[in-house]
Amino acid sequence: MGKILVEIEGKEREVEIKGKKVRVDKLLENMGIYPETAVVVRGKGLLCDDDYVLDGERVKVVVATSKG
Repeated sequence: MGKILVEIEGKEREVEIKGKKVRVDKLLENMGIYPETAVVVRGKGLLCDDDYVLDGERVKVVVATSKG
């Protein structure tokens, strides 16, 4: 088991993962977020759905919202 530190909506939380890495789309699904509605940022770069996040890394999730 591994853990990833995720910042979302200004709050940080630890997300447990199976193994040492997880694909971005699976990470979002595990958090209850549709991958099509969010972007994941590591450092200054955007990650694609098929990129991996490694155990111990910190990422930021930005969820698109409609304010109509």
